Amino acid sequence: MIVFWRLLLAYYISAVLFYHRPFFAWRDRRPCLSALLQGSTFLALCLSLCWPYLDLSWPFLHFFHLPGSICLLFLAIFYVFNDRMLVFRAGQMKYHSLTFLAHDFLIILFIFLCVPFKVLYETGNFMAAPWTLLAVGFLVITKMFSVFIYMVEQDLYGRDYPTIDESFITMLMRLIFYLIILLPGWRWLIWFFAWLWACQIARKNRLMDFSRFALYFSAFGAGAIGFLAKWSFYLR
Repeated sequence: MIVFWRLLLAYYISAVLFYHRPFFAWRDRRPCLSALLQGSTFLALCLSLCWPYLDLSWPFLHFFHLPGSICLLFLAIFYVFNDRMLVFRAGQMKYHSLTFLAHDFLIILFIFLCVPFKVLYETGNFMAAPWTLLAVGFLVITKMFSVFIYMVEQDLYGRDYPTIDESFITMLMRLIFYLIILLPGWRWLIWFFAWLWACQIARKNRLMDFSRFALYFSAFGAGAIGFLAKWSFYLR
């Protein structure tokens, strides 16, 4: 699974670079140029992270085999095409959260169907890349959770786009949950519920402005991702 996690890392790095309103506004004005920038950046990340495995034969969607570099080129094209279904402009999309989940599911499925599992023995273990998985978890609980929580709340009550301060505070809150889970032994359990209690008090007293859904999804979502990363180190 080393190749899989590296491609997933490339995807989430691209999400950090391109999932924000200034880029969406520029994308609407310059669709061709923005597509070229997105695709070339994502392709460059994939090539650099998977460089040792490019000479191998990759199963393109499990239909036939291609060189790794050609497979990644098709992945970059699909990435740009798939990204166009994720539209943030108000009034032009319903079911934001389901669209977001479908968008990520399709790109992850494409990656999964192109990874050369049978060629590399070291990719056979699902948790074979702990440090890469740790980095993927960091990007998921900070950036991707922010986008998903916003979309759920947009579906529920049409909330406004989060401010920079709100985004930073909620990302920091989730990151602390994530790091607490990585503590050895059982001490993480005390710190986890202590931090959850502190966040509840801060929210109740309006020291931090976020919804109850955002708090509990952040806590237990970051906890689940943290356990996955922690488990990968134990299996080494």
